[in-house]
Amino acid sequence: MSDEGENINCVDAKVVLVGESGVGKTSIIKQFTSHKFDPDCPASISSQFSSKVVNIADCKKAIRFDLWDTAGQEKYRSLAKIFYKDARIIIFVYEITNKKSFEGLQTYWYQQVNANRLPNVVFALVGNKSDLYNNSEVDEKEASDWADSIGAIFQTTSALSNIGIDVLFDNVGKKFLNPDFNYKKDEDNKKKAYEMKKEKQKIIQEEEDDNVKLPEVHNIKLDSKNNTEKVKKKKCC
Repeated sequence: MSDEGENINCVDAKVVLVGESGVGKTSIIKQFTSHKFDPDCPASISSQFSSKVVNIADCKKAIRFDLWDTAGQEKYRSLAKIFYKDARIIIFVYEITNKKSFEGLQTYWYQQVNANRLPNVVFALVGNKSDLYNNSEVDEKEASDWADSIGAIFQTTSALSNIGIDVLFDNVGKKFLNPDFNYKKDEDNKKKAYEMKKEKQKIIQEEEDDNVKLPEVHNIKLDSKNNTEKVKKKKCC
């Protein structure tokens, strides 16, 4: 996948990200569209829109992804139906360190989407924050198996480390253009994200160590007259 290239045979695809509040939907979109990550990104309280045109490798076509970020908080959930009822691609997002966020997809979000979706919609299931995989509460095989059961592409991502996000949109784009497309799971995403995070922390620590100030050392000038030992003459007896 390449960013805004020749845009040959460009087609539009409405993409909606759904899931519980705080799982990283906004961060995924920001990383995909502008390659930026905001650690203090607030939870969405309404649906937000952005777009990006990319050329899909081997397809000789470009897709304009019209991205809708929906609010996951319960009081805003009813508004999400307005957006995913005509979506062509729906991405279910959970946080790998939050089991309830995964269960919420199974018990609420999928049911709502499935009851209001278009036919032949492309589904994807995303386990975000893979840089925290050592603290994961969601069994990856369980998530992958559920994705298979609903016909969804499965992908782990890290919005912090920008791992797996381009692959995700490349795969959903190919599936959108070709319903018979078979994607290959990337088993190393979580390890890559974790190692990248550790390397980043190491660089930050080294920079902090380099900035530690050593105590100032002042040159001391010695006065030869004051520091010359005086030799006393012996008096005659």
